[in-house]
Amino acid sequence: MGINSLKKSSRLLQSRRYTHDSFTDAQEAFTSVLDINATEVYTDQILIPSSSLPFSGSSQSGSIYSSSGKQVMKYYYRAAMTKSDLVSGSASEVWFLLSPSGSNAGINAQLIDSNQQNNFISPKYSVPALTNANTEDATPGYGAKVFVSSATSSAGVVAGDQVSTNNYTFDYKNGTLQFTSNAVSATTSQYVYISTYQYIGRTLASNDTLGYSGSFSGSFFGNGAGITNISASSVVGLSLFSIATGSITASVNVTPSNLFLIKSGSTEYLNISSSSNTTLSSNLFIIKNFTTQQPVLTVSQSIVQIATQSFNPSGTTDAGSIWFTSSSMYIGLEN
Repeated sequence: MGINSLKKSSRLLQSRRYTHDSFTDAQEAFTSVLDINATEVYTDQILIPSSSLPFSGSSQSGSIYSSSGKQVMKYYYRAAMTKSDLVSGSASEVWFLLSPSGSNAGINAQLIDSNQQNNFISPKYSVPALTNANTEDATPGYGAKVFVSSATSSAGVVAGDQVSTNNYTFDYKNGTLQFTSNAVSATTSQYVYISTYQYIGRTLASNDTLGYSGSFSGSFFGNGAGITNISASSVVGLSLFSIATGSITASVNVTPSNLFLIKSGSTEYLNISSSSNTTLSSNLFIIKNFTTQQPVLTVSQSIVQIATQSFNPSGTTDAGSIWFTSSSMYIGLEN
């Protein structure tokens, strides 16, 4: 027996594959049956407002709502739809939202027109209280509002032209409007207008091209290769004002002129070269007693100051030592 469309659709909705009509639903294998590409995944869904929708009037037609610096959705106010060129009697049962709108003669329903718009926002994105609200209500929701009119432009559409939601279905994903029967369809001499919101935010595909931004919380495992632009202040436990605690091991620079160099910007403060020469660059150099913190030797510009003792030495002193008091200087000689 050939394909049973009803059974196949039912199994696909259950995430089961369809092979033989003689099998029952329970006999078919579970598998992935949905083909969703990167352009169909809304990565800015969280930015779609669930209430307090920003637009609902004629002056706002074409307005774009942005959040966090990103364009999220566009508002259409009574946008003219384009009918299918396939006519049933004197009725046009299928209509498409094109931008710009298509020919009055209609478009081929078997082919997707390059101007056809899709990705419209349905009431599922709103709070429950707005489930039945349409985009033109005083407190607007995401329900599409549809009009059938003899007016050739939206300016001539009146409230009485609104169509009952029971008379049509609007596919928010691909922008196709279908009347439920030929009897309630727009005639070939009438026009259809719609007010609705369209998602224009990023998709997974655009993120693959443009990259991601923002923040996240969680754990990271790996060697960190390729991670860049992480500031030192972002690393937990890193002290920006000390080198380390405990012992320090380091390798000297291979440049002979500065094996060990301390500098700030272009100013060098301490430089030890491979010839053991030590250069200290400072307008003021002080050596203090470790315990009392009193200056022992001070060098300021070309003046050298050596600390004095408060009493004269007695007995012997170390050879080569120099001893200063407030009034005398003593030099230690060999015995």
